[in-house]
Amino acid sequence: MPKDWRSTLPIVLSLVVLSPLAIDVYLPSFPEMMGVFKVNDKAMQLTVSLFMVCVGAGQLVGGPLSDRFGRRATALWGTAIYIVGSLIGASSETISTLYLSRAMQGIGAASCTVTAFAWVRDHFNAIESGKWITYMGGIIGVVPTLAPLLGGVLASQWGWSANFLFMALFGALIFAGVWLFIPPGVSGCIHAKGSLQQASLKNSVAEILENRQFILYSMAGMLTMGAILSYTTHAPIVAMTMGGLDEFQFALVFGGLGILKLSISLLAPEIVRVIGRRLTILIGLGISISGGAGLWFVPGSDPLLFFVPAAIGYIGFTLVFGTASGLTLEPFKHCSGVAAAIDGCARMAGGGLISALLKVLDLQVFHTVSLSYCLLVIPFLFVLRDILSRSETSAGTEIDQAA
Repeated sequence: MPKDWRSTLPIVLSLVVLSPLAIDVYLPSFPEMMGVFKVNDKAMQLTVSLFMVCVGAGQLVGGPLSDRFGRRATALWGTAIYIVGSLIGASSETISTLYLSRAMQGIGAASCTVTAFAWVRDHFNAIESGKWITYMGGIIGVVPTLAPLLGGVLASQWGWSANFLFMALFGALIFAGVWLFIPPGVSGCIHAKGSLQQASLKNSVAEILENRQFILYSMAGMLTMGAILSYTTHAPIVAMTMGGLDEFQFALVFGGLGILKLSISLLAPEIVRVIGRRLTILIGLGISISGGAGLWFVPGSDPLLFFVPAAIGYIGFTLVFGTASGLTLEPFKHCSGVAAAIDGCARMAGGGLISALLKVLDLQVFHTVSLSYCLLVIPFLFVLRDILSRSETSAGTEIDQAA
């Protein structure tokens, strides 16, 4: 790794923290905020869904802008919008103002997320970028389990608005890091032939959407995100409303899951090295599906048992999320910003839509989350087919060479 990248990479990795932090740090404050804004749980859950839609849609704009104006510019724009949105959230007195705050946070986080993934794909080859994107996926997956622990402490000491003030402060620190350590410059698209020139956005989008590998592993990431969001939005209800935990106890449960997830995310690149990316994803999907099956049978008389199969499923998510991101972006070094934007939109907006649609079914909470996990059987079958077809192709090549 070049020396000038060593100071830049931590800042780039921190950009992906903004999105999951904004989803999860204020979850322990849901009951308090429902009282402050005089709304029900569905209105509070809408603050998560709105954020997710803005993150997804925002990446469709942020990706091409990042290719056009450079990674530094879109990182600075994104963090600035995120900071302003967080400050508006902290001072909100009505639910409509809070919704505005969440939309701004989502747009800002979108620009930062797509910039981070594109920067990594710019600066590393396919194998190395896949490794770092796996780490980034691990970060995105771990933050949702650790952020509520921090949020519970902040809320218990200073009230719900402290969470939004913390997000503003964290965003300001990243803004300073981007300003100081990411050099200015434009990262234009590079055609596969190797000529340096600005690619047509239309041609880039068409190339991406026609790529089977992109579609398959982006779908895996989208359905994984849908399961993560379903679990995340229902966990406070299970823990505090049904299970009787207070904010801090709920945060401790999340923190325990976070330590488990962090351990798996650190092991994921080594697992990938030993068994390969596709098999890692297949195993992760299988683990998550088994967790979903267990969720279906959680007894209503002991709701806290919900967190046991949920944790099993989360182990699988950790293996899938970042690894799938690496495979979606692998073919598109020449237009990594656009590819990251489309993949990010599918994951965030698509995952949010899946989570919202499952609530419409009005199932019991355990069954809703279980179904979100079990939907991963769809990418499981397609990934299995991909692995088998690649094995057959490899075997056929070896036979031809022997002949």
